[in-house]
Amino acid sequence: MTPDEQFVTRGWSVVELEDPSVVAATGARLLEWLRAGPAPGLDRLDDYHLHVSDGEHERVHYELAEQYWDARLGHDIVASELPFLRAFVGLDLHVQRYPYLRIARPGRATDVTGMHRDLLYGASPYEVSLFVPFTDLDAESALRVVSGSHTEPASSFPATRVVSTDVTPGSQRHRLGFPYAPQVLAPEVLERAEAVPLRVGQALLMSLGLVHGQEVNGSATTRITTDVRVVNSLAPVAFARGVRDDYYEQLCSSPVTEQARRQLVTDVGTTD
Repeated sequence: MTPDEQFVTRGWSVVELEDPSVVAATGARLLEWLRAGPAPGLDRLDDYHLHVSDGEHERVHYELAEQYWDARLGHDIVASELPFLRAFVGLDLHVQRYPYLRIARPGRATDVTGMHRDLLYGASPYEVSLFVPFTDLDAESALRVVSGSHTEPASSFPATRVVSTDVTPGSQRHRLGFPYAPQVLAPEVLERAEAVPLRVGQALLMSLGLVHGQEVNGSATTRITTDVRVVNSLAPVAFARGVRDDYYEQLCSSPVTEQARRQLVTDVGTTD
């Protein structure tokens, strides 16, 4: 099957990035920042857990994410894949303003969000997530997915809403992508999940209706990844949500949409 067919039927597909050098350069920047600060002896991102203590991890993670956001490195990755994304999603695109930068150390369940379905958190099936690794992922460190779950009703995946003991609305961990009121899926969901190993230079493109995640990084290395959401600008999706009112920003638009926007501003003073 083609990536298009895989995405429609399975809810996910593995994409060979058109310009993997952008991802490699981003990983190098992350390593450079860590070496210049909390982990001067770090030679590989995979060994992050050997150089940053448990007590320092949350601070280091957030500060690294802030540098990642300020440098707009997630946008560079999306921009390098723009021809593919415009053909796949549409000519008019919005992109997540603050893409999530994830650090999952070996054996730390608190570093991951568990198996989940983003539709339970207000996401839309019109949105896609581009999951991009900066470290190679084997079957033990890879994200897991339930193929075809994007087309199943919510009743297939009963969830229990709980209150997090370490995430509050607007907190650093919330801004890093951890929910303050997680929707916990039944344990048997794991029985249907399969790992999707990736190497640097590949990406996992996912529907936000897909059940995916990981209970714990079972490998001996740290997994560092980003996931960037992209949506057609004309889709019926709320662009302000959750922890940030500016969740999405415009990435590109077709000539027709651009001229229509200018005409609307001229006539009625609005860009809606």
